[in-house]
Amino acid sequence: EAEVAASQLAGAQEELHRQETQLSQYRLLRDTLDESLEALETERNGLSGQRKENEKRLEALSEERRCLETTLAGLREEISAAAAGQDDFARRREANAARLADLRAASAALESERDAALRAAESFHALIETLSGDRAERERTIGALCARCAEIEGEIAEKRRRAEEHRALAAEKKREIGEKTALRLELEGRRTRCERQGQEKNREILELQGVCARYEQKKQAAEMEEKQLIDRLWESYELTRTAARAQRQTLENPAAAQKRVTELRREIGRLGPVNIGAIEQFAQINERYTFLKDQRDDVERAKRDLLKIIGEVTGEMKDIFTRDFAAIDQCFRRVFLELFGGGKAALELEDPEDPLGCGIEIRVQPPGKAVTTISLLSGGEKSFVAICLYFAIMKVRPTPFCIMDEIDAALDEANVERYARYMRRLSDKTQFITITHHRATMEEADVLYGVTMQEKGVTTVLSVDLDEAERTVAS
Repeated sequence: EAEVAASQLAGAQEELHRQETQLSQYRLLRDTLDESLEALETERNGLSGQRKENEKRLEALSEERRCLETTLAGLREEISAAAAGQDDFARRREANAARLADLRAASAALESERDAALRAAESFHALIETLSGDRAERERTIGALCARCAEIEGEIAEKRRRAEEHRALAAEKKREIGEKTALRLELEGRRTRCERQGQEKNREILELQGVCARYEQKKQAAEMEEKQLIDRLWESYELTRTAARAQRQTLENPAAAQKRVTELRREIGRLGPVNIGAIEQFAQINERYTFLKDQRDDVERAKRDLLKIIGEVTGEMKDIFTRDFAAIDQCFRRVFLELFGGGKAALELEDPEDPLGCGIEIRVQPPGKAVTTISLLSGGEKSFVAICLYFAIMKVRPTPFCIMDEIDAALDEANVERYARYMRRLSDKTQFITITHHRATMEEADVLYGVTMQEKGVTTVLSVDLDEAERTVAS
């Protein structure tokens, strides 16, 4: 009960603290609303003054408009009376009309501003009334909270008195608990001693059970061994236990006897079973062995012949590859020098001892750059080096027909012109079909082919013979 009362007291104190915090927040909110209300009152007064000023300005403008309308009426009478100064009067009339329009626009703007000020004032009045109502409501709430705080303080005083009573009762209970605790400790000590004795007796029982289990296991093993010996005696010698006991003899040296038994069994095992058809089986197996041996000799002889042929072909391929590789390397050096306008290039075998199985390294040195491999060049340079190598292969092994599918896509204009001129030089031995978008490549062609779609869904192939077109233009 003391703990419950203490927890209730803590809860009441927490509730009181929470109510005090909420009360402080309400007070701070009330002060903020008072300040906002004062600011709104000040703004309302300012808007009221501005509205009065706008009304005065509106009246002045209305008066001025009436004067202008009177003036305009007089001018109209003068117009009807005098025809001589009609042009001058027209200019004055237009000026006055423009001024009148400006005044009317200003008057309309002021009226709109006045209406907006009236609406704002009405909104401020409504807001002030709302805030005033909220303020009264919050004051009533604050009064209720103050009354609740007083009630809570009375309850706290009552809880404290009851807490004192519970503390005295708790002290009495603690004394009784101490006496009971001492008695319990004494009983637990006795129980611990009894449990220790019981554990010792259980340990002795477990040890005795383990000894019994080991003896039982040995007994079962001995019975199993005896049964195995009896079964082996029957299987090996067809003797029962009684018959064996009748023929039992005392051995002077059991080890020597066991050794002799083992030797006899080994000799009997060597004899094996008697096979009557062994001679016929030997003849069949010998005939099959001779046949397989002849086949193996033929296969080994064919293998040696094939290996010899492969060696000869490989040697010839190595010679052809080495010779053609050297020729392509020389052509590649010259083509690279012509197309790049300088620099160096070479083809190298990674392992000259194994030209057919090793890789090929392409080493190039464009003008103004250090010697490097093709993997370190830019995309355009890689494409141009590949074109040089392809032209070198074509010079060593010309082909009658070749298709170039946008091989110059990554080249700039200067390199495209070099590529097109060099391909033109090779056109005496090889006919080229080039797919391209570069104008420089098209200029070196003999015939141009293109596809157009003059109507939707209908394609047309166009061709232009440049030589014929040149002759036509020249004539």
